[in-house]
Amino acid sequence: MAPKNIFICYRRDDAAGYSRSIFDRVNARFPGRVFMDVTGITPGSDYSRVIQDTVGTCHALLAIIGKSWLTMVDDSHRRRLDLADDYVRHEIATALRRNIAVIPVLVRGAQMPSTAELPPDLAPLSLREAVEITDTDFDHDVQRLIYAIERQFGEVRLPPPPVAPRGRNNCLIFGIIGALVVGAIVVVLFLLGLLAASTNQGSVRPSDPVYQPSASNPAPTNGPPASSGIDFNPVGRWMVTFEQNGVPNNLEVVLLEDKTFQSRERNGNWEYDEREQTLRLSGGLTITIERQVNNVFVGHVEVDDDSFPVRLRRLGDAD
Repeated sequence: MAPKNIFICYRRDDAAGYSRSIFDRVNARFPGRVFMDVTGITPGSDYSRVIQDTVGTCHALLAIIGKSWLTMVDDSHRRRLDLADDYVRHEIATALRRNIAVIPVLVRGAQMPSTAELPPDLAPLSLREAVEITDTDFDHDVQRLIYAIERQFGEVRLPPPPVAPRGRNNCLIFGIIGALVVGAIVVVLFLLGLLAASTNQGSVRPSDPVYQPSASNPAPTNGPPASSGIDFNPVGRWMVTFEQNGVPNNLEVVLLEDKTFQSRERNGNWEYDEREQTLRLSGGLTITIERQVNNVFVGHVEVDDDSFPVRLRRLGDAD
């Protein structure tokens, strides 16, 4: 499937600085797939033609709306949005006619314009769900915007950051966001697990963790038979495996005895319900263990009302 592209529509006199910062963050998540005039037009190119062709082939348009976006006028004191040749009006109207994802992005305290305040060809914009970007919670707000794009493209990697009340201590807010981000990465990497588990049940690959036989758990002779029961002790180092769009991913997570966990991305808390065989990680991640194959635990994970297959593989001290 061809990658989906994003177009950023803005007015330089209204929100150039915000648009540049948003471009940097969104392009980091979707590298090479974000178009903004200052980066996408080479010297000598026909500006209007490049804009028209790019809007006509993009899959999502971000309409950056600042305080002056609705009321800005030209040298003749005519409102720019009312002009047929206004490039912002043309870009958004083209995207609306194509019925692609058009996401209003409110910056500098701007309010969403009503249908009556917009030209007829932009009126549907007032019905689109907007994302507000603020100075105090810029990182958090941009993550919500990226999540909205991921949902539109079917490329979700992270759960949505929670909408925290304004005015709270920024350190606390960023700590919560960090916990959610790590939990989400754990989920994403867990998704590769089920496919890998189903293909690896017949044999143990050399790259798998070294199996340590014991009297209660003898070494397999013809491949690892499924265990009749589940003996899951969460404390230890785990490799979480999942697959997304055919791409395998792995994430190493350490579950500590004090009910906290660590990974390269973030730290958080965990809780295990032995009766229901569910492992809960802070950030809204719930893993249900369904069966055991030696030191591999197979099940599913629930996040954002979706369920995905996962595999947990215990790592020895030498891994």
